[in-house]
Parts: sequence; structure tokens; C-alpha cells
Amino acid sequence: MKLYVILFLLLSLIVLAPSRVLSQDNPDIERARGYVAIANKSVNPDTIKYFSKMAYPIAKKHENIPILLDCVNNLAYAYAREKNYDSAIIYYRQHYVIVSDDTTKKKDMARTLSNLGICFKYTNNYMEMWNSFRQGKAIFEELHDTLKICWTTMAIGESYEHFGMYQQARDNYEHALNLAKSVGDSMHIASGYLKIAHATLYEYLDDNSDSASAKLTAAIGLINSSINTCKQIGVQADTLYSLAILTEAKCYMALSSKTGRDSYADSSRVLLDRYNALALHKPISDSLAVEVMRAKQMMRARKYRDAIPRLVGASKLPVKQYDFRQMAEVYSLLSQCYAATGNVKEAYNAKKMHHQLHSKVSNEENMRRTANFAAQTQIEVARQEQSDNVKHIAALEQAEKSRQATIFKAVAMGLVVAVIIVLLIVRSLHRKHRLNKELNDRNDQLLAQRDIIEQQKNDEQKAQAIILADVEYASKIQSQAIGSVESVAAVFPESFVYYRPRDIVSGDWYMASVLRGHRIMIEADCTGHGIPGALLCMLGVSALKDIFNTLRYGNSEILPGLILDEMRVSIKKSLNKYDDDKFNIDDGMDMTIVMLPPSGGQLLFGGACQSAVLVRGGTPQRLKGDANPIGNYVREKEHFSTIKVDVAPGDAVYLFSDGIQDQIGGEEGRKFSFKRLMDFLAAHYALPMQEQKALFEEEFDSYVGSSAQMDDRTLVGIRI
Repeated sequence: MKLYVILFLLLSLIVLAPSRVLSQDNPDIERARGYVAIANKSVNPDTIKYFSKMAYPIAKKHENIPILLDCVNNLAYAYAREKNYDSAIIYYRQHYVIVSDDTTKKKDMARTLSNLGICFKYTNNYMEMWNSFRQGKAIFEELHDTLKICWTTMAIGESYEHFGMYQQARDNYEHALNLAKSVGDSMHIASGYLKIAHATLYEYLDDNSDSASAKLTAAIGLINSSINTCKQIGVQADTLYSLAILTEAKCYMALSSKTGRDSYADSSRVLLDRYNALALHKPISDSLAVEVMRAKQMMRARKYRDAIPRLVGASKLPVKQYDFRQMAEVYSLLSQCYAATGNVKEAYNAKKMHHQLHSKVSNEENMRRTANFAAQTQIEVARQEQSDNVKHIAALEQAEKSRQATIFKAVAMGLVVAVIIVLLIVRSLHRKHRLNKELNDRNDQLLAQRDIIEQQKNDEQKAQAIILADVEYASKIQSQAIGSVESVAAVFPESFVYYRPRDIVSGDWYMASVLRGHRIMIEADCTGHGIPGALLCMLGVSALKDIFNTLRYGNSEILPGLILDEMRVSIKKSLNKYDDDKFNIDDGMDMTIVMLPPSGGQLLFGGACQSAVLVRGGTPQRLKGDANPIGNYVREKEHFSTIKVDVAPGDAVYLFSDGIQDQIGGEEGRKFSFKRLMDFLAAHYALPMQEQKALFEEEFDSYVGSSAQMDDRTLVGIRI
């Protein structure tokens, strides 16, 4: 019996000894605590950095986690105060790595992620900013911290608004507003109203439809709700109150431009006077907005000479990249003022600057950035969620090991006590109990592993659904950028369009337009399909519209071959930005252009690796383009050709991509072929266009049968 008592005492000493050693404070640790205390009380960044750097090596040497966390957090804060965001990011990341090892510090993890998001925002690293805010929001949701969820949701909305994704921005702002209302936070409520209105203003600023005026009127109502809330808050909301007044002035100015009402212009002028009277510090973009609105008010009163100095001063203000749109408007207004005062030379120069700046903020460029940002963001989110799942599983395994170790220690101590109290019978009973417990643990582990596998499967399905939704949204953006059946019918009343993308988004596109009396139809087939083909499509549409704008306001000759020349120059310039050829892209597109000049009687044709079919009197004629694509080519011709063909009323011309003639089908699994297509068109060209389309769909679908679609398909028919 004495032997068991001695054994129990020895085990107790072994268990308790480490805690006694750790409880003794080290002099270096005490000195480090003093340094950290000084840094914590100071508001001077230099003082904070000096004493934190004094304490940092001591804490790292002795592995004192609390002091080390204080050091890196203070250093990150000090560098952020000095706007040295790159250095702040380094220390915030170090702080996050340390606290992520402790599951009890989730609130610190979320705050650090929010601070990282702010630093990434000021360094224009929007992808990292997006990921930091998203991860921080997930942790705040787990902690049920409603106010922090509201703040991070607004930050995510701002990132959507920056990339022109106004609907997603408003969705996040409205969610944040509802959260702020649920906790009664007036400052966030006022900010939520204002942000929803701001996103609405910039989405409908250039929209001249009736719905745009209604949307702007609704935005003014939201701004008034924000202003009323700011008045209830008091002095603390002065900056937000000032911004709300300026935003409302912009809304009234936009309504004045769309409707021509003097009452809207008067309201904008009154609000602008109130904004200037507040005498608050304004960012550069606000100064530019104020100058533009003042100039518009002068121009409305026909005081063009008074408006010129104000606009010239505004043109010299430094602007960020996303303010080029407003600066382009400055030069447009300058051109109007110079023209009104008879200064033709300066009016031309201002108009030239307007076109240069306008090209930087074209709709097609914003669409490409939006589609690229949406696709990349959701892919990164899916990857991050998978990485988080792996870390979560590892954390569960570590927690299980710690729990088992604790249980084992308790059982061991119980066994020692049991040996002292009882002999063989208690030992036998304990052994039986231990075996039963191990069996239960194994069953629990199997159930837990099954739940983890099920969760991973659900997470993967969610990630795929997110990516699919954004690709479908990108398809809507693409459909707005390229031509539509209605736009083709507006230029060519007797026509049809057969358009079938292989995937959700397409590398095929078409467009109809009128330039100085020339009616033009274009069909193009980009390299690849799906997302890569769609990005090339957006690049081609953007380049073509720039060329059309130049031709519309110029005096140069309009010929298909010359348009193809300009397209090739633009596409090669966009895809070959590096001196090293290994970084350049050899992709591009094939294109067909047919044109009916104002004089009539002729059809002008130009093709880049594509042909068209002209049917006259039931006889088909192939119009063959140059064997050169729009892009890099080893045997590149200096210029594309323009073919002139006599035509008469009733003739029909057809443009198509190779996705039709190369489609596999039939009983022998062969291509549909160019000859089969040309024979069909010659046999049915005299029928009404929509009837031709219906017959073609029926015959083509019957030929393809159950074969998979191989490429994007486009066929456009036009009656002369």
C-alpha cells in the first residue's frame, strides 16, 4: 500500500513541476512588458515603432505570444498611420498567422483581416482586399458581431462599385443597411442610404431612358433619408452630411441634363452652395465634381466666357485613374464653350482631348474588367474555401488529439488511484470500461469523417454554382455589347440571325451599323470559345467601335478592307505588349464585312480567313476573303482586299462562322460542309428571311442529331 502512495506523490510532482517553473517571471520579459506598455500609451508613430521594436526580439526569443502579438499589432498600426501600407501589411499578416493558431482569438483574426483589407485597398490590390474582407466577414458572422458584419459588407460593396458592378454593390449595401437598422447604428444607417444612392447615380448617369430619371429620383429620396439621419447624429456626421449634399447635387444636375427642367438645375445650384458653405476638407475628386457642376450652371445661363476659366482650372487638377471619366466631361464642356465663343482651334483641341480620355473609360473596357474581375474573384473564393476546409479539418484533428491526450492523462491518474484503493477486481473492471470507450471513440470518428466528407461535397457544389452564376452574368454583359437581332433588323429590315454559342458565353459575335450612309454587316469568329473566346470577342467589339467612332467623325474612305486593316492593327497592339515574343499572344479572330454604299447597285466585301455567299437568281456565288486572320500571321499581307460585286434588289447575302460547316453529324459522322450550306441557301433564298431561318434550324438540327456541338455557330442572312 505504501508503494502505491509513493507512486501517486511522484506522479503529482511530475505534473505540477512545469507550472511552477513557468510561473517565475524572467527579467527580460518584464523589460519587454515595460516597452510594450509605453508603446500602447503613445499616439506618436515613431515612439510606437521604437519601443515595439525594442520588445519584439525579446518576446520572440522567449516565445512570449501575448507580448509578440502586441509588438506586431503596434508596428502594423504605426506604419498604417504613416501611410506606409506595404510595411503595415507585413506586420498585420504576421499578427494573423500568430492568432490563427489559437481558436479562442477569432475576434482578433477578424479584426486583423479587416485591417489587411483596408491596407490592400490603399495599395490597389483589390483581389487581396476582396479575400481579406470576405474571410473577415465569415468570422464576424460566426461570432454574431452584427456591426462588424455590416462594416465588412459595405467594404465588399465598395469593391463591386469600383469595378462597375452596381447591382452587386447595391445588394451588399442594402444588406448592410438592414444589419445597421437591426442594431440601431445611426452612422451606418446614414452611410448605407448614401452608398445605395451613390451606386444608383453612377449606374444611370449616362442612361437617357425614362427609367433612368425614375431611378435618380429614387436615389434623391435615399439621400434625403441619409441627410435626416446625419442631422439626428450631430457633429460626428458632418463629413457624411457634406458628402450627401454633394451627391444630391450631382443627382439633380444629372436630372437637369436628361429632362432640361430649370427646377432641377436650381436645386443643384442651391445644394452646391450649401456644400461650399460647410467649408469641410474635400478630396480631389469632390473638387473636380464641384467645378464641373459650376461650369454647367454657367453654360445653362449662356455665360460661356465665364465658364472657360473654371473649366481650364478643373482640367489642371490631379486625378486618379477612375476620375478620367469626369475629366473627359471637362474637356467636352470646354469644347462646347470654345465653339460657342467662336474659338474653333481651342474647341478642336478640347474635343481631341475628350476623345482620348473617353477611350480610357469606354464601356467595353469596363465590361472586360468586370467579367475578368468576376471570374477571377469567384475562382479565388472557391480555392480559398477549399483551403479553409483543409485547415478546419486539420484543426479538428489537432483538437481531437489534444482531447484524447487529456482523457488519457485523466484515465492514467484514475488508474493510479484505483490501484491504491482496489486490487485485481477494480483493474479488471477498468480494462473492460476502457475497451468499450475506445470502441465508441472509433464509431464517433467514423461518423465525424463521414460528416466532413459530406460537407466537402456540399462546399464544392456551392463553389461550382457560384462560378456558373457569374459566367451566366458575364453572358448578359456580352449580349449587351455585341449586336442583337433588333439592331440588325433596324439596319437591314429583311434579315435573320441564327446565333448558338457552344458554351454560355461565345467567341462568335456580329454587329450591324450605319456609317455616313453606308449600311454595314459584320460577323466574326474569335479563337476558341467559352470564356477565352468571349474575352477576345469583347476586345474585338471595343476595337471595332473605336474604329467606327473615328470613321463617323472623319472624312476617310469607308471600305471593308480598310476597316479590316485597322482591326488588325488594334488587335495586335492589344495582344502584343511586350518586346519578348514569348509573352505575346498569337490568337485573334476571323471576320467578314459586307457593305451597301449609299449609291446602291453594288455590294462591297472584305474577309479575314472567312467567306460569304451571294445568291442571285438561284445561283450561289462564293465571296472569298484573304487568307489572313485579324492577328499575328507568318505570311501577313500588307492590306486586306475589298471586293466589289454588282447586286440587284431581291439578291441575298449570307455571313457565317465555321462552327456550322465544321459541325459533325449525319449517319456517317461527317462535317455539314460548306457545299451543303451553299446548296441550302441557293435553294431557299427566295423565301422570306424568317422562314429561311426556321427551315435551316430544322434541317441543321436533324443532321446534327445527338452529336455534341463542337463550336459556336452564327449565320446571318440579308436581303438586298
